[in-house]
Amino acid sequence: MKWFRLLLAILALALVGLGLFVWGTRPTPGAGQIVLPAKTPFTKGSYFAFAMPWGGEMVRVLKPWSPHADSIVIDLDRFPAKTKVHWRWPPVSAGFGPGVWGYNAVMYGNYDGGEPERPIAPIRMRDLRELRQSFGWTIDNRFGDGNVLTEFYLRSSTTDVHAKVIEIGWFFHMPDSTRAFFDGSAPVGVFVDDQKRRWMVRMADKFCMFAPEKPGDLRDGTLDMLPALEWLRQKGKITGNEWMSGVAIGVEPVRGLGSLSIDRWSVTMR
Repeated sequence: MKWFRLLLAILALALVGLGLFVWGTRPTPGAGQIVLPAKTPFTKGSYFAFAMPWGGEMVRVLKPWSPHADSIVIDLDRFPAKTKVHWRWPPVSAGFGPGVWGYNAVMYGNYDGGEPERPIAPIRMRDLRELRQSFGWTIDNRFGDGNVLTEFYLRSSTTDVHAKVIEIGWFFHMPDSTRAFFDGSAPVGVFVDDQKRRWMVRMADKFCMFAPEKPGDLRDGTLDMLPALEWLRQKGKITGNEWMSGVAIGVEPVRGLGSLSIDRWSVTMR
């Protein structure tokens, strides 16, 4: 009986500790802000926000926690600027399973099924004249980490969001576990952009990844994505007949607690 009471006491303390953790780490909105829970859409103009804990949902023991792990604080006046993404996952790398716990992002156009308030018409890749983004972000990764990733899909259909031909992404920040995954993927080559930045390019199945040749963060600047698409076409990875529908920027949580502040972000696609 004594051991049973001790076990109950330990269980009660664990539950209290869990409750304090949940309460103490939850994001709180400021004036003119809202907290967007996971799997809840928000749109303003041609931009869209969505937190998708898909990796956590794949791990049975974490599935009940998944709806509470990720959230996005939206500044209603300045969105997509001043958006802050929060994640709260175990302090171990998701590399043992899905690799990342999810993708929590701000999106432009119809990225992966998002329906913005002001729709953006899909454009065939060969007809694109400009595909550029301007960005600035900061990350709090003292107690965890995650990939800062901007990406899009090229599709074979303008209406079927599942008709994905290829996923193309640029890593602006990579934890060591992601870098190891990247380094183990099939090499495509080295792409040099218009600012003379050198990107290692690798393929993992249908995911084409661009990462700085020398490890480091790219926290502020512009990214002209159209020359990279032409380079991939010359490499035979795409044909030019694929459809471009939208682009995203966000964080793939890898472990622990943290937040990503998207200080500014704008996309030109025409």
